[in-house]
Amino acid sequence: MEFNVISPYCGLHMEGETVKVFYLESEDLAREYVFGNVQDAQEFCNAAKNLDSFMINVPKGKEELYHLEFLEQIIKDIEYELIVHEAIPADEQAAS
Repeated sequence: MEFNVISPYCGLHMEGETVKVFYLESEDLAREYVFGNVQDAQEFCNAAKNLDSFMINVPKGKEELYHLEFLEQIIKDIEYELIVHEAIPADEQAAS
């Protein structure tokens, strides 16, 4: 899997119609966006990469939140499925 770190807080992976966004300081392991076609996925991936240049004035520690909000605004009119992969705490892993 080719994983591109696009900023100190975010990484991306695109495969076909699917784009995974990894927020490095988040409880989520990844946010997987599944689009209806490769063009929508590519445009989303490009937007996610380009957003970093707009994040200069964002307060430290808020970058992931702002990045996520901007991405949601960019794709609000595009059809997609969101799959959130969450980390399972160690105590919950032991219980299962």
